[in-house]
Amino acid sequence: MSEYNEYVTAINTIFDYLAKMKAGWNSLDNHNYIESIEEYKQTVSNIATLIKNNDAPVDEKMEVLAND
Repeated sequence: MSEYNEYVTAINTIFDYLAKMKAGWNSLDNHNYIESIEEYKQTVSNIATLIKNNDAPVDEKMEVLAND
């Protein structure tokens, strides 16, 4: 499997699980946490495009979540 396919599969899995958790939980705090993660969906989609076009930066820095 190519690096692109592995990346897209992993990202799709993560966002599928987030959607299931959001649907299954009633807690407003949990929904807010999930929504804050979902804000990164466009960013990871853009990175997938870069990987597909072999333009991905080698040392791309991403914010570490929940590292407050």
